[in-house]
Amino acid sequence: MNLILFDQSFEESTLPPESVQALHIRRVLRAQLGMRVFLGFVNGPRARAEVIALAEDGSVTLRVLATEPSPPALPITLLVGLPRPHTAKRILSEAASLGVSGIHFFESERSEPSYALSSLWQTDAWRERVRHGVEQSFTTSWPEVAMHADLQSAISALYGADFNVVLDNYEAAAAIGSLMPAAFSSAVIAVGSERGWSAQERSVFIKNGWKLAHMGAHVLRAETACVAAVAAVASKAAWWSQQTQTQL
Repeated sequence: MNLILFDQSFEESTLPPESVQALHIRRVLRAQLGMRVFLGFVNGPRARAEVIALAEDGSVTLRVLATEPSPPALPITLLVGLPRPHTAKRILSEAASLGVSGIHFFESERSEPSYALSSLWQTDAWRERVRHGVEQSFTTSWPEVAMHADLQSAISALYGADFNVVLDNYEAAAAIGSLMPAAFSSAVIAVGSERGWSAQERSVFIKNGWKLAHMGAHVLRAETACVAAVAAVASKAAWWSQQTQTQL
């Protein structure tokens, strides 16, 4: 991890020996007294902290030295037809690393019903995949993650974006870049499950004003399509800005 993420902010804290953060500091960073580490607080600032105590029981005490604002999330939301759990894990991590504002899933007509019953969704395992992506990105923006029963429910929940686009290798007549408006401040990108969209789902998208788009002749994995589409939309949006290096 490039940044150690915490749910709650603090000025000084002793990390329990069994915590993921303490284990990382001791085993991976090979902590010594006085060592400085990067950390952050969910949807809050990044920080530079010093290791001020290493107890025999394995606990680690940190003191925050300085903080700075974390880069904001991209105003891009992903809408994904529920894929197999292994693919969903990758999407959660990669999308969080890219800095999207939200990752919404729904049970598409071609999703297997058993996918929603996976331990990924029945426990907090999905949160660990998001955390991994956020820490990798060296930011603190935690995306909204939601599950919807069907497509229309998901579309209704995401109403109001400036640009709504559906990736479709089979019915789309235009590339995603050619469909982007000259200026927009928010976008939702829909990506199908491994088996793609049904005719009924395409009809629902079109009736709600969404545009079908492709990303070339190559058929991509769902997780690859998510990354490529977010990068394409972000790079052309008026609000795109360069990520700055830390000044801590």
